[in-house]
Amino acid sequence: MKPYLSPALVALFGLVWMPLVAHAQDTSRVIAGDARFEFLTPSLVRMEYAPSGTFVDVPTAVVQKRNWPKVTIRSAQENGWLVVRTSSLTLRYRLKSGPFNADNLQVSWNNPDSVPHTWHPGQVDAQNLGGLTYSLDHVSGSNLTQDDRQSPVNDIIPGIDIPLEPAKPGLLSRSGYALIDDSRTPLWDAKTDWITPRTQPYGQDWYLFTYNRNYRSVLQTYAQLCGSVPMIPRYALGNWITDFNFEYFPDTADAHEPDFQRYNQQYLEGELSRLRENHIPFDTLVLDFAWHNYGWQGGYDWSPLIPHPGQFLQWLRERGIKLSLNDHPGYAGTEESILSYNDSHAADVLNALGKPLPPKPSFELDISKSWTFAIDPHDQGMSQHWFAVDYDDRTWKPIRTDQSWLQQGYADYQGIGWYRTSLTLPAKLPDALYLYLGEVGQTYRIFVNGKETTHSQVQWPRRLTYTDIRPYIKPGQRNEIALRVVSGEDGGGIIRGPVQLTNVLPPDRIYFDLSNKQQADVFMHDLHAPLMQSGVNVWWVDGGGGAAFMPGLNPQLWTNKVFYDASQQITGQRGFILSRYGDWGSERYPGFFTGDTYSEWPVLAYEVAFTARGGNVLVPYISNDIGGFHGAKIDFDLYARWIEFGAFSPILRMHSAHANPREGNMRMPWLYGDKGIALMRKYFTLRTQLLPYIYTYSWQTHTQSMPLLRPLYLQYPDLDEAYQHSHEYFFGEEILVAPVLDASGNCTFYLPPGSWIDFFTGKHYDGDHSFTVHYETDETPVFVRDGSIIPEQEPSDYSDAKPLETLILNVYGTGTGSFELYEDDGRSLGYAKGEYALTAMTYTANADGSHALTIAPTKGTYQGQPSTRSYVVRIYGTGKPQEISANGKPLTQWSWHDQDATITITLPKQSIRDDVILTWR
Repeated sequence: MKPYLSPALVALFGLVWMPLVAHAQDTSRVIAGDARFEFLTPSLVRMEYAPSGTFVDVPTAVVQKRNWPKVTIRSAQENGWLVVRTSSLTLRYRLKSGPFNADNLQVSWNNPDSVPHTWHPGQVDAQNLGGLTYSLDHVSGSNLTQDDRQSPVNDIIPGIDIPLEPAKPGLLSRSGYALIDDSRTPLWDAKTDWITPRTQPYGQDWYLFTYNRNYRSVLQTYAQLCGSVPMIPRYALGNWITDFNFEYFPDTADAHEPDFQRYNQQYLEGELSRLRENHIPFDTLVLDFAWHNYGWQGGYDWSPLIPHPGQFLQWLRERGIKLSLNDHPGYAGTEESILSYNDSHAADVLNALGKPLPPKPSFELDISKSWTFAIDPHDQGMSQHWFAVDYDDRTWKPIRTDQSWLQQGYADYQGIGWYRTSLTLPAKLPDALYLYLGEVGQTYRIFVNGKETTHSQVQWPRRLTYTDIRPYIKPGQRNEIALRVVSGEDGGGIIRGPVQLTNVLPPDRIYFDLSNKQQADVFMHDLHAPLMQSGVNVWWVDGGGGAAFMPGLNPQLWTNKVFYDASQQITGQRGFILSRYGDWGSERYPGFFTGDTYSEWPVLAYEVAFTARGGNVLVPYISNDIGGFHGAKIDFDLYARWIEFGAFSPILRMHSAHANPREGNMRMPWLYGDKGIALMRKYFTLRTQLLPYIYTYSWQTHTQSMPLLRPLYLQYPDLDEAYQHSHEYFFGEEILVAPVLDASGNCTFYLPPGSWIDFFTGKHYDGDHSFTVHYETDETPVFVRDGSIIPEQEPSDYSDAKPLETLILNVYGTGTGSFELYEDDGRSLGYAKGEYALTAMTYTANADGSHALTIAPTKGTYQGQPSTRSYVVRIYGTGKPQEISANGKPLTQWSWHDQDATITITLPKQSIRDDVILTWR
């Protein structure tokens, strides 16, 4: 007979009371010493190991939901193992065995079609369907693998030399499991309403999702655990144009060049007006660096290029144009300055942060003039002592210190160059004396009176270096200074000031730690709030890696949260940002831009697969640089294919590299003449007209955790063929897109089982087959499921230019289908209070050849809702009808088009609360 231990004694020693016979628990948790297992659903288990003996019951920066419905479990001890069963899985943990590992923990669950699934810690999942990388910066054909479902290799961001890590596994896998490790993530402190680090040593805090092929359920459960995707502003789904992609530093040579001076507010207004005049709709203008002063040094003052910002913002508002500004809260691996000391906000911000203003110098001397220059192509300068005090430099040429030597007559020279200057200093000098050089391209050595000295080292994007020259200076005498410079990619020599002597060191950079609540408040409310209150709609959170420094915290995730939450608090409207991926929890702070890729065909192909699989981690709003970033004027066929993909992307945003002042915006359509204008007009107009369809799927993303772009396997999880076509995706439920990714214009695509109709031509295809078709440059493969209803709005200059008083309904084929249109005011948070409307539509085709489209009365209300609506119904693929009726009455207001075999029916305005029954045969 085995000895009996009472529950009290077991509890005394920190063990779980478990009878020898399994029984149903009245709790979803089981504690075994320092291990705790919590069953959130029958198929999702949280597994904690806490060496401190204290488990976590509060939310974290990633995991939000703690209260879950009770799950029936059965637990028992079996030969020294804890065994816990739910209706879906079985968990086994060896008692008193310490932290979780492959030998002491196993989870198994049933697969109806094969042997049971099993998982243990450390298991590598070769069938995971992929997650997202932090960005696609610097991606080109050279670092892409043959399988574009894999992460790029050897991808290192230039300048900061930080390798981009491969994507972590996503939520979806043919193996039927996904693991989230939340072990180090900071905890939410309800008292401070902020995060706090976990105590160390860290334990283990894991979440294991188990499933078969019910991928949708996994996404929905993840959204419950880590937060759902909020509704985004409707205008964000319209078309975006980026400009001002260059740095502006006041009082530099570049700033006074005609190219820089003309690229200003007036120029921008002219470019935007030209788009409007060519009937190319767009919603949002994005301004890159040059909107503010001081480039990468940071600032929140408007640059002189926008001399009248209030007037400019009013000009944009009058034309329905939203404004997004680039901002750099920090760059991974660098000590980037976030706010220049020259910015008008600097004194107040430092005061709010409790930091002193830098000391003012008592001695300053501008030495930017009277430098001479010589090239050293054979590197003879050191051996011939070009730095010596008595070196004869009379043949050297004068040179300026505010531009590279490439801009001063040495355009073809890359290599070593020498600078020299001679100056007489006062007899009385301060005890400290430093030589400032604002920027030298790229590396240099400095010599003072013939002796080499050491200068400070900075990492891009900071540029100012200094040298302590006091020990080498001769007061009251002539002094010789020489520089040996090795040029870089962006030029050579002294490029930018200040070039001066002063008696104080450069002040430390101004930066923010956004994991600090006070600093985050100052950052957003002192610097960003005034701009948002004046009319700025969206922040482009550029840079990289985020600006939050707390152990265990993903800095990008928290930076995104700070920007997103503040945007909503300041404006009282829905938030939207453009930022980079911050791992689990990122879905709460849309959207995500992929970064600086190269303009190449392989990159376009990779972006298609990458964007589609964003839904695998519930990141639905992905924005690529349409046309690629590193590429000036690209070939028209590549430009066209990128735009065509963009039209069927989550976010359509044109962007390219920093060459604007001299070359102009290289993504504007008129660079390609009339064909470029016609192509952009076609796809930007189509995108704008599809907003009712796309916006409805934003609602589904919010409520059902289903992304707009869906890999084929998300729709057909049991179809093997669905896993073989990473360059195709569903655009909602009804539309399938297979972008052209080859200069030949040929495209091979697979259509799943069923009947399909070409979106543009009405041609029918039988599914479960592959096809190869040639598409002209302005054509793209898009297909609609037979029986679908695709709602559109009328053409307009921007997405919300007109109320939805006329709804265009495109009806396809002879199948059966339905659609429930979602509407709200497009901007407020009222949707969370039930302020929205739904309109159900059904389409049926009967065996006797008759067809019926039923539009049910609209349910729900919201501010600005139209009370009446007219309908234009376009019917594809049913043949010419003999008769058409509306609500039982014969209809004469319709037309037949032989060219594309379509019917167009126009119905007059009526109350949205009345139904419409349209029949034809």
